[in-house]
Amino acid sequence: MKVNHVFISINAADFAAQSDWWARLIGRRRDRAPMPSCHEWDLTEHVLFQVLDSAEGRGRATVTMHVADLDAEIARLAKVGIDLPDPVKIEGFDTLRYAEFTDPEGNTVGLLDGA
Repeated sequence: MKVNHVFISINAADFAAQSDWWARLIGRRRDRAPMPSCHEWDLTEHVLFQVLDSAEGRGRATVTMHVADLDAEIARLAKVGIDLPDPVKIEGFDTLRYAEFTDPEGNTVGLLDGA
C-alpha cells in the first residue's frame, strides 16, 4: 500500500475544549477546519493530526490513511482476509471517499481517497 498521508484523530465529547487543549499542547492554533466537526494541524508534510467532534468514539484512536486508489486497496485487502465496507462520499468534497473499519482490538482504521 502506498500511503500519501496519515491522519491521526482524537474523538472528542467536548470538541471546543479538546481543540483548545490540543492547540495549547501543539503550541499553535489549528491549521484549518475542513468541516465544522474537524480541526486539523499539519504535524509534518504528510502527517495530519485531527480533533473530531464525536462523543461516540471518545477514548479510542483513529488512524486514517489517504491512498491513491481506494477501490484497488479494498480489493487487495479482501485477498488477504481484511474486509472493508463500501466507501462513502464525504459531504462537502468533490471526490473524497472514505471506508472505515476496525482493527482486531477495536481501534478505528480508515482509508480515504480523492480530494
